[in-house]
Amino acid sequence: MAESLKTVDEWFEKLDQSKEINTKLHFYYHDTLTGDKRTIWKVAESDITCKSPTSFGLIYMVDNLLTVGPEPDSQVVGRAQGTAGFADLHNIALQMGLNFLFTEGKYMGSTISVLGRNPVAEETCRELPIVGGTGVFRMARGAVITSTYSFDKSTSNGIIEFTFYITHY
Repeated sequence: MAESLKTVDEWFEKLDQSKEINTKLHFYYHDTLTGDKRTIWKVAESDITCKSPTSFGLIYMVDNLLTVGPEPDSQVVGRAQGTAGFADLHNIALQMGLNFLFTEGKYMGSTISVLGRNPVAEETCRELPIVGGTGVFRMARGAVITSTYSFDKSTSNGIIEFTFYITHY
């Protein structure tokens, strides 16, 4: 849902910083690395990835389903799209750049952008920064707390719980 430059200029001129809105969102992110409905694909790796105990240099493109509940057939709210790369030589941690696109409901067409380090070996309370957004979440900032809801070691498929704490206008 693109707006004209004039419309965004008018919005910015009327911006009242005392009218910040705090929004909390909660949903599930479905990592699917195997099967017919894959949502994560390897796009690059470094010369040392195969020798690295942390998969350093391995980069994936992500287009994961976001749902209200942890069940794969739960109500869809959107998609998480972007990159995830193993970026730590000593610990298993991802550098993630994701756009959370809302495809349903009152936030439809809006996005939240997250960029940061995700120490995925820690199962609970991983924090990532919110660096921006569009639509309803224009000029968003805040934090995301993630926890592993479930992980299948045989397939590497997982379900991650996300709680967003967003400040926006």
